[in-house]
Amino acid sequence: MAKYTIRKNRIKTACIKGLEYDDESSRLRLLPDGDDQCLFLRSIDGLIPGANWGRLSFKVDCSEGRGYSVYAIAFDNNEILQGDRMLNLDEYLTDPDVPPTEKRDFLIRSGAKRAIRKNDILLYELSGQYLYIAFLFAGEGELSLYDMVIDSVGDNFMNTFPEVYRERNSFFHRFISVFSSIYNDFDADIEALPKLLDPMVCPEEFLIVYGSWMGINLEGASLDVDVMRMLVNEAYYLSRMKGTKKAIERVLEIILGKPAVVIEHNRLRSWINDEQMELPEGFKTRGVYDVTVMVSVKLTEELRHQIVFMLDQFKPVRTNITVMQMDETPMTDSRTYLDINSMLPEEKEANLDSGLSLDGTVILK
Repeated sequence: MAKYTIRKNRIKTACIKGLEYDDESSRLRLLPDGDDQCLFLRSIDGLIPGANWGRLSFKVDCSEGRGYSVYAIAFDNNEILQGDRMLNLDEYLTDPDVPPTEKRDFLIRSGAKRAIRKNDILLYELSGQYLYIAFLFAGEGELSLYDMVIDSVGDNFMNTFPEVYRERNSFFHRFISVFSSIYNDFDADIEALPKLLDPMVCPEEFLIVYGSWMGINLEGASLDVDVMRMLVNEAYYLSRMKGTKKAIERVLEIILGKPAVVIEHNRLRSWINDEQMELPEGFKTRGVYDVTVMVSVKLTEELRHQIVFMLDQFKPVRTNITVMQMDETPMTDSRTYLDINSMLPEEKEANLDSGLSLDGTVILK
């Protein structure tokens, strides 16, 4: 059974007015103030003349006051004689300059099948190599379309019955299609299960559950979705490293998007003693269970909460973590060296009443 999906590539070549396509959710959404809201798709090629079409299905989230009509028609040729000229149907139906009502009237005159506010439509009476689908919208309210699929058969069970029962578009055919539609929907849900279990593409609400399975509490962390996906995706390896400096560094890198500096005060004291160097004033009162995390990004209260909330789950027992923001302003003292392309500015003198403005290199004495 051949299936055709209506996604970004097909929508890019369609005539679309008053709608926008959301790449992240793969949905078509109606714009609030759009006029002549419509979608005319280019032809879907059934590959052989007289091709039979089975079922058009899609999912729709629609407000009460919003209406929509679906038109479907099939031709064996995508060019027809219109008056004294040949009309290319793909160019005509996707031409944004042609009014939607004119194209709708053309489809009706040509015998198109019409369905109003339905999202599961049988196409058994249509046959032709080229299938055309159009959507016209009316009323007020929100609407979004997604998971649009066209299949060329529409049922899975007809060939299991004796040939006398296989009359196409008969009552029995349409009746059996009800069960076939349910079967196809179940089959699609089963095929989608791997995506539901993949933390990089699964729905956002699943991430908290998957994190809890791996011993990571994400509820109340107020993390961005992309950060949660990365944490859940690496949850197995992070859980194995719990209680280590490496785990803290990796969690910080995921949250911040860049590495942070993690200072273990017990190791800092021994290292400085070996080198016969003096501890900085701010570190002299820190104990052996203290860890200082230094970040180079702007440390907001929300970011501080995210860092502390997540590090509490990965730090060693009895460890106290202090989060500090590194100052980007350079300062010089007796233990500072100049890196490449660094320079010391010249000292300036100025009078306050001379109309001069002070810049970052002016010091008042």
